[in-house]
Amino acid sequence: MIQGEEKYKSIRCYNDNEANSIIKQLLNEGQFAKVLSYLYPDEKLDGIIENLKQTQTIDDFQKKFVYPYLTELVNKTTSTLSFSGLKNLNPRRSYLFISNHRDIVLDSALLNFSLIKNNHNTTEIAIGSNLLILPWIEMLVRLNKSFLVKRNLPVREMLNASRELSAYIDYVLHIKKTSVWIAQKEGRTKDGNDKTNQGLLKMLNFATDESVIRSFKKMRIVPVSISYEIEPCDKTKTAELYAKYKNGVYKKDPKEDLQSMGNGIANQKGRMHFTFGKPLKRKLNRLKRIHNRNEQFSELGKIIDNQIYKGYKLFPGNYAAYDILFNSDNFKDKYSDLEFE
Repeated sequence: MIQGEEKYKSIRCYNDNEANSIIKQLLNEGQFAKVLSYLYPDEKLDGIIENLKQTQTIDDFQKKFVYPYLTELVNKTTSTLSFSGLKNLNPRRSYLFISNHRDIVLDSALLNFSLIKNNHNTTEIAIGSNLLILPWIEMLVRLNKSFLVKRNLPVREMLNASRELSAYIDYVLHIKKTSVWIAQKEGRTKDGNDKTNQGLLKMLNFATDESVIRSFKKMRIVPVSISYEIEPCDKTKTAELYAKYKNGVYKKDPKEDLQSMGNGIANQKGRMHFTFGKPLKRKLNRLKRIHNRNEQFSELGKIIDNQIYKGYKLFPGNYAAYDILFNSDNFKDKYSDLEFE
């Protein structure tokens, strides 16, 4: 395992041997210290810093600091957080969780919160390198079991990076025997059209010479549906969509992702629900009748998407939006007059 840690050093998450050293480096970062002061504005701060200095493992960091913070965040910014389907999973097995993607930080953070709450181990998390615009952010996310997906590379370098990423995910799932979370496509969905990217599936298959069916069965894919009653970044997403519609293009300021991370964490979300689907195994046999590999990836994407769609939790606003869009009263019993307005 040490060889693997060294081989993937540029993208992997930090390990237990590095945890304490990285934490101390973080505490010396001025901007991170300001974040801590904002999160813990009272007498708790000195105790938090001292406890951080004593933390030796990634698991301790997550359970002593990340989980308690997320507990407080859920209490402050959601009406309820619920989850279903975890009975389909074996806590002692590793899985590849593929979900729709609505929020930069919270999709994976609250998925792992749900897992800890139900006595499962947390996943490693795929995160785009373009989001790590400050050194302390990269240190923090890699300390929290995130690995890097290299973005904005020339075509030839991108192919090599994809092969490295595929091999690393294979290593995590089958050698470290740790679960992985990855979004179904690059970037958050802004228009509600959640579809799994074929390029993602091809990347996952790079690491093996086995058939598509055999390799994906071994990964134990679990589609996950993440439902927000209120999207915390809905205003900025809508503004971006409108700008693209009006001007044909939208040029993002580098600071916008950082602002979206903050807004996603701090803004209200209403009710939230995570549906963990059943691990894909028998359904993959459907690919046997398809002999073209591209068509196999296309069909696999549809299988994942269908499970994600079936797992959505619909809220009153969803039903009201349907009736407004189609000028109907089909779902009038699903929302109140106040919710309709």
